Amino acid sequence: MVPAPRTRPGVHPLSSGPAPCDADRPYRQEQPVFALEERVDVARDPHDVFAFLTSPEHRPEWDRSVVSETLVSPAPVKVGSTVRTRMRVMGRDVAFEWRVTELDPPHAMGARSVSGTMPTTLRFAFEATDAGCRVIARIHAEPGGMLRMVEPVVAEAAPSTLAAGLARARILLETGP
Repeated sequence: MVPAPRTRPGVHPLSSGPAPCDADRPYRQEQPVFALEERVDVARDPHDVFAFLTSPEHRPEWDRSVVSETLVSPAPVKVGSTVRTRMRVMGRDVAFEWRVTELDPPHAMGARSVSGTMPTTLRFAFEATDAGCRVIARIHAEPGGMLRMVEPVVAEAAPSTLAAGLARARILLETGP
């Protein structure tokens, strides 16, 4: 049995030189390890959907992984506001702080993590439809440290968690006041 050739980052295992790549492209560690998008149609006015999904106090109602979410900055939420989130991820309590990077009611809201072990960006887009509103949720994340080793598990669980949260939000919005 021939042992596998030793390699260095950026070196193709079957050559003596660098692996073919786009020199302008950042090294993998600077790119999202996983990115996902989920969509849900809600039979409610986009203003109602936007207000519910972007309100820190409502997030634990529709996202079962969130234990609590609080606005750290003075109200109301605006670009630059900081939100603290406690989540239960893979049986472990995790805390993040987010900075709101985009707020365009009732069209879009974006945030970027400013603490925690997994740099993450979130963006919710809200599109008016004949029946109400379409929500498009996007997450880009790059697990760091020990989370990098379990990234495949995190990346596999995240879509179902997000989809379940949006489905729950739809039910709450369509059956609530």
